[in-house]
Amino acid sequence: MAVYALVGWLRLQGALSYWYYFLELGLRPHPLYLLISGGLIGLGYSLALVFHLIRHRLTPLLIRVLGFGLITWIWIDRIWIAIRETFINLLLGTFLITICTICLDVLLASTLEYKQAKEEHGTDN
Repeated sequence: MAVYALVGWLRLQGALSYWYYFLELGLRPHPLYLLISGGLIGLGYSLALVFHLIRHRLTPLLIRVLGFGLITWIWIDRIWIAIRETFINLLLGTFLITICTICLDVLLASTLEYKQAKEEHGTDN
């Protein structure tokens, strides 16, 4: 989760740092899109990381919602917002991000659910 949060914050920071350069290039989509999407990714996964560290009971739900949202967003971004050549060039990376996100969601959410169920039932097995 820390890696996803870092990528989001770096996206936001890059949009702020290179705002005018991106505008001069006529970058599509607009740097505001990079700023907002980076901020949402950074904020969402930072919150999930904090929830995970304090073992909050809503962590599995938050991880699943963020994972589903990220996967949906990345495919919409690549298919409809990005340029066609970019979609084809980044297809392997998009598949890898999708697979890693699904694995992260399943691994973390199921592990936390197991620990919660174990604590609720008072078993040590």
